[in-house]
Amino acid sequence: MLFIGIDISKSSFNVAVLHDKTYSNAQFENNQTGFDALIKWVNQFKSDSIFCLEATGIYSLGLAKYLHRKKRTVVLVNPIKTHAFAKMEMMRNKTDKADAQSIARFCKHLFHHDQISKHLYLPQSEAFEQLRELIVRLEQIGKEKHQEINHLESARNKMVIRSIKASLRHIEKQKTSLEKEIKHLVCSDAQLHEQVALLISIPSIGDKTAWAILAYLGDIALFSNSKQVTSYAGLNPRVEQSGSTLNKSRLSKMGNKRLRKSLYMPALVAIRHHPKMVEMYQRLQEKGKPKKVAIVAVMRKLLVLSYGVLKSGQKYDLDYQS
Repeated sequence: MLFIGIDISKSSFNVAVLHDKTYSNAQFENNQTGFDALIKWVNQFKSDSIFCLEATGIYSLGLAKYLHRKKRTVVLVNPIKTHAFAKMEMMRNKTDKADAQSIARFCKHLFHHDQISKHLYLPQSEAFEQLRELIVRLEQIGKEKHQEINHLESARNKMVIRSIKASLRHIEKQKTSLEKEIKHLVCSDAQLHEQVALLISIPSIGDKTAWAILAYLGDIALFSNSKQVTSYAGLNPRVEQSGSTLNKSRLSKMGNKRLRKSLYMPALVAIRHHPKMVEMYQRLQEKGKPKKVAIVAVMRKLLVLSYGVLKSGQKYDLDYQS
């Protein structure tokens, strides 16, 4: 059995084939040509294989879908798990080649512990893939709008001002069209419609936040518990300690920053209108926690609640007691 670890980035991916205790390594472009070359290279080993790669959003999705179409066994794992595995092995080198080899060893670990079936990649619906792409584009348009507004504030030339205002009108038109397409997509797909309904049952989470959570969180099956979800978003605390001295505790920020960003405004709404969040926010303030720390705690709680309703399939109940 070949255990194939893949460390993927925007433009390329490194591959490590683990057979017995030896490795073969190669690098390919992250496009159709590279995918074809990978299959041709792996076929030379003439052995059954398991491909293992991290769930890194749009970078890994194309290759995972390609391998699935080729009827290869594909394991898509949460990066948190592979990083924890690397730490357990006390890996000293942090290179793309070393990471690919570590992922291959993690794949072998899953195989020997009968865990492959729990991590098999199954493509999500076409509607979900479209939602992800539309949300990313909507975010890009939002950034363009913000940049143009900044340009307008500093502009003095009349022609420049007219140009910026025309650009802003065009951006607003695109934004409206994208949002209309997303609404149509959600209404036309039963699963997406149901998941959005679950998320907006949480006070302070509206349609746009629900769309972003579904797009950036990805496959909920990749997470075993809420701690993994908060780690994925980078909303978990990171403690720095040496001996008996606690230096500081801060937000890890090692996860998906787009997911974190999508929860900021809902958190601000929650600390004003969501009874439970108001109570938690005030309690943290009374303990002397900085405002930003309290807001992050609310963001984390909203994400945990989102995970809970998606995992259980039950709408949020304000009076529910765990």
